[in-house]
Amino acid sequence: MSRPRSAAILTAAIAFSSSASAQQAASAGPTLPAAAIVPELVQHAAPGPFPVLPMWDLGWAPTEMPYRRDKVHPGMGVLTSVMDSAAPVKLGTGYGNAGTAMEHFIQATVNHPLGMVRAIGNMDRARSFEDGNGDKVRTGYDRHTEQLMLAYRPSPDASLRMMLLHDQIDDHKLPLAASTIQGGVAVTEGYGADPVKTERTVGVVTAETRKPMSGIDRLKMEFRYSGLQRIANNFDLRPETAATSRNEARPARHEFGGSIQGESALRDDLLSRLTLSTKNVWHDAARFGGPNTSLSTLSGFQFPGVKMWESSANLDLAWKPAAPTNVNLGLRYDYVTAQATKADTITTVSGFTSTSRTLYRLYNGADTPVSRDDHLISVKLDGEHKMLGDSLSLTGSVGRIMRAADTRERYFALPAANNATAAGTSARQIGNPNLRPEVHYRAEAGAALKGEDWIDYGRKRPGGDDGLASRSWRISVSGYVDEIEDFISRDRAHGQPGILLNDNAFIWRNVDARMAGTDAELAVNLTRHWSTRLVVSYRWGENTLDSRALYGIDPLEGNWLVDYQDTLGEIGSWNAGFKLRAVASQTRVDADPKTGSGFDVASRGGFALLDLYGGVQLMDTVGLRIGVDNVLNKTYGEHRPLNATDDANPSAVNGPGRSFYARAVATF
Repeated sequence: MSRPRSAAILTAAIAFSSSASAQQAASAGPTLPAAAIVPELVQHAAPGPFPVLPMWDLGWAPTEMPYRRDKVHPGMGVLTSVMDSAAPVKLGTGYGNAGTAMEHFIQATVNHPLGMVRAIGNMDRARSFEDGNGDKVRTGYDRHTEQLMLAYRPSPDASLRMMLLHDQIDDHKLPLAASTIQGGVAVTEGYGADPVKTERTVGVVTAETRKPMSGIDRLKMEFRYSGLQRIANNFDLRPETAATSRNEARPARHEFGGSIQGESALRDDLLSRLTLSTKNVWHDAARFGGPNTSLSTLSGFQFPGVKMWESSANLDLAWKPAAPTNVNLGLRYDYVTAQATKADTITTVSGFTSTSRTLYRLYNGADTPVSRDDHLISVKLDGEHKMLGDSLSLTGSVGRIMRAADTRERYFALPAANNATAAGTSARQIGNPNLRPEVHYRAEAGAALKGEDWIDYGRKRPGGDDGLASRSWRISVSGYVDEIEDFISRDRAHGQPGILLNDNAFIWRNVDARMAGTDAELAVNLTRHWSTRLVVSYRWGENTLDSRALYGIDPLEGNWLVDYQDTLGEIGSWNAGFKLRAVASQTRVDADPKTGSGFDVASRGGFALLDLYGGVQLMDTVGLRIGVDNVLNKTYGEHRPLNATDDANPSAVNGPGRSFYARAVATF
């Protein structure tokens, strides 16, 4: 997961909010949630490039930092009033000495009674940084993102919205790979290539109308396109790579999709929403070169010309049986078909010739197909009940949710780059086109209680007691258990049932698994100036089929924030605060490629980091934020950093040492 950047989310939400949704929220009747009740699940611990949106957040240091992944961040503080202003132009800049990071953005908006136009541009740059020991960590990138949003509202009941986004990341350096022995298995630990270019394009067109016909209260149609072009190699940014060992991958992914959605009030206390959608995916990624192989020679596929169709029918129901009670039911059917159109294309590396189909069959059986159809049926029931007025909220949900294998899990077909025999080595990465869909049996429960003077964190009703007697507080706790049948797991070939070879190649297979987690938060506004917040999060995962820890599980983490805010007379306001982050050692790891996947790094010690920050704004027009991260210059490493590439054995990478940053924003 990647960090949220709430400023851009907020501005986009304001611009593209639905009048129908706003009217529903203001009513006393039932309300359909904005998103589908049945969520669309994704691969566990999946690697990938930085998120496309949002583009920035003024609450912490500028640019992306893949090797520090806090679960909780401070808010923007007093800069919120600057970013929330109605000014048509907003400019921002930022600098951080961790990696000589720089960020600049501009947002311009033109409003009209019939609609609006908004253009946003953002530019990032980061370089290598030093950890707490003063050792340099190889990283960095250049990035620019442009977004254009249009909204046309010919009447209060109709709207047409369009969004176009372009994002390009160049020269993304990753820590170098190194050969090592883990559990007696020779593996390449780290990152074998740099994404020298990642280019993404997203386009969305949405048309919406209210009361288009009898029986339908709202009708919405949407068309989407998402495209990715990428080049990753081990020589453009690594000139030391020998010519005989150079390789390059060229992934391309294109998605075209659309949906039609209708909402109806079946009764005063019952709303319904039906959504029909379809998406076509084309995913192709060829690798060229390798040891003793020319860069003009096709040596493997990450995605051998994969075609997928994903179609779904989704029914959401919102029922309000009584004023304090809400019940939501979601039903979803998915039909997914996938095939590898280049499964029989010949590849050659170091004299070893094969095809993707041959590799699939070596590990998964002679009858392994390269196409598959999946039918998924999911259901989820949510409930909320409020007591003590609206001071106490009790929530719960149960669901059976299915997920089909994605293109990576099905179709990776990279033969060993350092072995010419059919036995293979740990360098191979081989998918399984015949993976069964995951089935999640998930239950969630939560409770939240607030005092009578609570509005929000940092906002207290006038009057009332202060200090420990303050009634401006909120406490919440939630938890979940997820029993997963046919969990699609990263693994190594150890001759398990259904796996024909025992050569430590990197594979994907179906297992059974269990995940659980809990979150707790206490927030108190001690006065109208002082606030404090404590957030604790714990996750647990088990491969129950093989009786071992599940990879990619975050350790126990706690974050304590203390904030102060005040006015500057008539001209502005200021804030200051600190955050203490404590992360426990993750002792439950899947780090041994001899017995498991080896996808986790070996267990590392826990750590605690102290951050300081503050901000000032004048006339809701200009603002400045400064901060010091990792004040005590601790040396630490995240258990699960953001991995930009799909390497079988990501290495441990230290995060930045003590670093300073400053951000400024102005409106016109």
